Amino acid sequence: MPKRTFRAHDLAQALESWADPAFAESYDNIGLQVGSASRIVHRVLIALDLTPNVVEEAVQKDCSLILTHHPLLFRSPSRIIEEDLIGQLILRLARENITLYSIHTNLDAAHGGVSLALAEILGLRHRRFLNPGQDGTFGMGAIGNLPEPEPLRTFLDRVHTRLQTPVLRYTGSEETPVSMVAVCGGAGGSLIPNALDARAQAYVTADLSYHRFFETLGPDGHCRMALIDAGHYETEKHTEQLLRVWLEKRFPSITFYCANQPTSPINYSIH
Repeated sequence: MPKRTFRAHDLAQALESWADPAFAESYDNIGLQVGSASRIVHRVLIALDLTPNVVEEAVQKDCSLILTHHPLLFRSPSRIIEEDLIGQLILRLARENITLYSIHTNLDAAHGGVSLALAEILGLRHRRFLNPGQDGTFGMGAIGNLPEPEPLRTFLDRVHTRLQTPVLRYTGSEETPVSMVAVCGGAGGSLIPNALDARAQAYVTADLSYHRFFETLGPDGHCRMALIDAGHYETEKHTEQLLRVWLEKRFPSITFYCANQPTSPINYSIH
């Protein structure tokens, strides 16, 4: 019996049944970014970001679809030229006849999405949305409990190891016991009040400004909650494998790859 042929819109429809576009934040630009929804798909490359290396890998693997978490087109470009990175990427995709689709904050907010998966990686139990939507079918961030309370210094080691991140920025005493933990993959500074209201002893997220760390201090200067910036890429890189596993179960005739190199442009100097 011949295998069924799938097109890009078939994968998009399946993904959107899990991560409804209505879940996406108003500033986001999800969905089809470049190319054709009718493109026949046999091989797919999944990456956190679209970079020249990701496009080259897709070409080498003969992929007709690239699926990214972060959209290439957050805002409308004023021009499409080879001298700009975005223009170069769009033109290369067009030349290679590769379609680009992005699933971003709608996946963050979905059941089993980015933050809930992050909570699982960190070993949290009784995982639930940190900031659930009105009907509880979606939400942002996640919160759960460690199997046993542990000092903050031990929890920091857990984050280092499980997220494979060499650098953590944090506030709080290393002796403080940690049991309930909130997380948000990527930039989650806006959920600090939610984590405090939920009485989390620690909150793991990324992209925190200097002044954000003051938000966890009480009137006496005492830290009410450990705040841990573990890096944007590091708190979301599991998204590639999350998508791969989900899609392989539903499209066994398609070959899915995760990008073979990190897409983060950031290096760390550790002294």
